[in-house]
This record gives sequence, C-alpha cells and structure tokens, in this order.
Amino acid sequence: MKTNHICTIFCMLLIFFLSSCAASKDDIMLKDKAESLRKLGEAYMAENKTAPAFRKLKEAEKIDPDDPYTQFDLGIFYFNKKKYDLAIKRYQRCMELKPDFASVRNNIGLAYLQKGEYDKAIENFKELTDNYVYATPHYPLANLGQAYYYKNDFHLAEKYLKEALDLEPRFVVAIHWLGRTQLALGKTSEAIQNLEKAIQMNASVPEIYFDLGKAYQAMGLKTKSKNAFQRVVELDPEGGLAAQAKNIMNR
Repeated sequence: MKTNHICTIFCMLLIFFLSSCAASKDDIMLKDKAESLRKLGEAYMAENKTAPAFRKLKEAEKIDPDDPYTQFDLGIFYFNKKKYDLAIKRYQRCMELKPDFASVRNNIGLAYLQKGEYDKAIENFKELTDNYVYATPHYPLANLGQAYYYKNDFHLAEKYLKEALDLEPRFVVAIHWLGRTQLALGKTSEAIQNLEKAIQMNASVPEIYFDLGKAYQAMGLKTKSKNAFQRVVELDPEGGLAAQAKNIMNR
C-alpha cells in the first residue's frame, strides 16, 4: 500500500516536470518567434519601409509585450514619424522593463527636445552625464548643448559642447553646434573655424553650410557666403533651408 502511494507521488511529479518542460519549450519558441519578427521590423525600418516595419513590430509585441527591445524599436518608429508623445511612452515602458538600458534615456531627452520641452530634455540628458558607466557620454553632453542653445543660454551650451568634444574630438554634430553657438555669442572667427572643420568631416549636411554662410556674411565675406548658401540649395533643393538661402542670396 505504501509502495503504491510512493509510485503515485512519483508519477504525479514526473507529469508535472514534463508539463513544465513542455511549457518552457513553448515559451522559448514564442520568444524566438517574437525576436525574429522584431528583427524583421528593424530591417524594414533600416530600409525606410515604414508600413511593414510597423506591422512586424506590432506582431512581435502581441507575442511578447514585455520585450524591452520591441518597445525601444516602437519608440524609434514613432520618433521618426514625429509622434513624440507615443515615442516617449514606449521609451518609458522600455525603461520599466530594462532599467539598465541607459540609451533609452537619451532618446527620451531627444523626444522632449523635439517637442520644445527643453527642461525635461535637460533633466534626462543630465541623468546620463552623471552615469559614470554610460559608454558614450559625449552624446548627452552634445544634446545638453543643443537644449541650452534653444533656451538661449549660449554660454552653457558652449560649455557642454566643449565637454563633449573633450571626450570625442571628431564628433561632427558637436563641432557643428559649437560653431552655431559661437556664432550666436558673436565669436564669429571661432565659429567659422569649427563650421569649416565640420564640413571637412562631413560635406553633405546642408545645415552646416547654412550656418557657415551666415558666419561668412557676418564677417562681410560675400563671395564665400554666397557659395555656402548655394551649396545648401544644391544639397537640399526642396527643403526649407534652401528657400531661406535663396532669399538671403537674392537680398
């Protein structure tokens, strides 16, 4: 009787173990499927195929709603579509699921920067600059510079942009924004040096040529100014900056 009781218990434990293994295997398969869908969505985003990218990311989320990387990708998707509130919501969910995912905070700051909520942007960027294990602190430092530029606090903007360049001297974005900031401060010669340096490193950004055109104009270098504005038109003929450049040249 005692032996039968022991056998019954053993059989029940075996059944429980086998069912648990089956459940775990099913969970792994579902997570693998969700990951495959997410990676497919990322590939579509890289190709700028927004509709299939969104479908695949939503399919991945439906299978595994607690995957932080899917939430991060959806945040990027909404950010690129200029849906900044939705992007922030996804980024915040990502941080809840993976608190050590530091890059998400930088993205939250960028979304607030685009919304014009500069104090909230600064709050998020400073969280990262105080994080001593964050691998790329020059990004939030440069973003802090941009946020303070938009707040018209050009001295603080210059400070943070220089700090970014102390860490990464070839960071083109920071070099460009430092030149723009120095132009706003009236440091025109320094602005020209940095803007010319930025163009040497990346000659395909119309915004840099536009700022350089304004700097040349401030120095009375008419031919150089005109050439810079003409380059803006060549690089982005249908853009808003091109229209501004044409107006300046016409004047």
